[in-house]
Amino acid sequence: MRARFAEFTVDSDTRQLQGGEGDIHLSPKAFDLLCLLIESAPKVVEKADLYARIWPDTHVVDANLNILIGEIRRAVGDNAQNPTFIRTVHGVGYAFCVTAVELPAARAAVRASFCWVVWEGRTWQLSEGDNVIGRDPRSDVWLDARGVSRRHAIIRVDSRTRRVTLEDLGSTNGTFVRREAVDAEAALNDGDLVQVGTVDLTVRLWAADNAPGTTRIQRRTR
Repeated sequence: MRARFAEFTVDSDTRQLQGGEGDIHLSPKAFDLLCLLIESAPKVVEKADLYARIWPDTHVVDANLNILIGEIRRAVGDNAQNPTFIRTVHGVGYAFCVTAVELPAARAAVRASFCWVVWEGRTWQLSEGDNVIGRDPRSDVWLDARGVSRRHAIIRVDSRTRRVTLEDLGSTNGTFVRREAVDAEAALNDGDLVQVGTVDLTVRLWAADNAPGTTRIQRRTR
């Protein structure tokens, strides 16, 4: 399962929970519990079922389950009294109470990965082929920002030729490279500024063959 809810992405295959600041740590059982609640949403999962799935063939008490729920809530900034993500049904169990959008399985990383985009400190590694930029949570580069269309633009990566291009997808507010509107497929270079709605993305291309070596620092001796 790979799904997005609010600003979080959870992937049961890679066992990762990610938010706006990157990876978020959860203990193994807390991660399993979160995935189980998302997969069952919006249905209430009874405590007996949770015990059977999380602690098979082991006798546990309610405190163990409460600890895991508390761990998940702290990780995603939820509040037990006014829940956004996990609702407590007293005497019964728990329910995931926000819509989680199922995402396509993560594509295998390009063997010689060399292209990514950056926005306000957040980085998206681009994959071989088409990478959709948009406000749709299923986009490869998801920009939940004003003026961004659901499917706004595509960055196309060809690792064989090391060519990276940008194409607008008929967006409402247009796409701009180096402050010029993109009317046809445009080639991208390292450091290019791409404007998508109110978002300014910086394109970075890693040219390993041309990269300078690390400079040795001369240390002073006393």
